[in-house]
Amino acid sequence: MKFKSNRLVTGLFLEAIGLCLMLSFIFINIAATATLLIFNLFFLSLIIQLNGTLNIKLGILTLGNITGLFWNVVLHHFAIAGVTFFGEPFNVFYAVSYPFLNFMWVVSFWSMSLAVLPKPKSMKAEVKT
Repeated sequence: MKFKSNRLVTGLFLEAIGLCLMLSFIFINIAATATLLIFNLFFLSLIIQLNGTLNIKLGILTLGNITGLFWNVVLHHFAIAGVTFFGEPFNVFYAVSYPFLNFMWVVSFWSMSLAVLPKPKSMKAEVKT
C-alpha cells in the first residue's frame, strides 16, 4: 500500500509541475515558461546529489514552480500596468529588468532548497580528512 501511495504522490507532484508550465505558457508568455523550464533543469541537476526521498524533492520542486508561476503573474501584471501608466517606453525597461527579476527568485528559491535538503554524507567525510 505504501508503494502505491508514494507513486500517487509522485504523480501528483509531476502533474502540478506540468500544470504550472502549461499555465505559464497559456496565460503569461513564453519567457515565463522558459524561466520555469530553466529552474526545473537546475533543480533536476541538483536532485540526484542530495539526500532525501524523491517525494520531498519533488514537493520542493513543485513549490518552486508554484512560486515561479506566481512571480511571473505579478511581473506580467506589473508590465501591463507600467505600459498603461508610462507608455510604450516602459517595455524597454521591462525587457532589460525581466531577466534580473526572474534571476532573483530562481537563485533565492534554489539556495533555500539547498538549505532544506540534507547534504550528502560523503562531503562531511571529506571535510574531516
